[in-house]
Amino acid sequence: MALPKLNDTPTYDMIIPSTGDKVTFRPFLVKEQKVLLMALESQDTKEILNSIINTINACVHENIKTNQLATFDLEYMFTQIRAKSVGETSDVLLVCGDCEAENKVTIDISSISVEVSNAQKDIKISDVYTIRLRYPRYDIALGNNENNTAAENMIKAVIGCLDQLMSEDEIILFDDESEDDIKAFVDNLTSPQLQSIMEFINDIPELKNDVKFDCEKCGKSNEITLKGIADFF
Repeated sequence: MALPKLNDTPTYDMIIPSTGDKVTFRPFLVKEQKVLLMALESQDTKEILNSIINTINACVHENIKTNQLATFDLEYMFTQIRAKSVGETSDVLLVCGDCEAENKVTIDISSISVEVSNAQKDIKISDVYTIRLRYPRYDIALGNNENNTAAENMIKAVIGCLDQLMSEDEIILFDDESEDDIKAFVDNLTSPQLQSIMEFINDIPELKNDVKFDCEKCGKSNEITLKGIADFF
């Protein structure tokens, strides 16, 4: 005799921050939770990101292209799925800024949001050409390596933001160009041109939340900004 299906899985709606598209999703199941826990225990960034991607693909009903979404999109979507799967709060350990004691603080992850003003930005880099930038996709984060220098990861971030090179006569899509050609293009930018791109990168939205707590040991009032998915779990 076949085992019965025990649970009717509810569905929920959420908005993808950078696109504004509405999608429906279900909570993750035990089979997906086991993979997530194993990834978190490994503390390997790539493994954690891949497990988040796989969870989103399994739980979101629509056929979305996760590899084309920004990292903050995926982090936000995962927190919403996690909130409906195992609870809308998460206990985290935060350090007092005065006595450095650890405090267990409960975070309402269902209220975490991402503010997105504009997913593209056009930068005039010469009398002829304008660069159109976009938010970097999650695979840029996977491409970053702890063994890379800060300069190497910076260049990877810049390359990940390049969308189009435009003039009055043509539009060149960076996705159509080879990696070597794009690297050569970036290497030939001037410092002011690179700085304009870095200003866009430094302003990329983040999954963040301001948390206030009074230290249990010394009583000091603390306010800490949590950033990125690792801070919330």
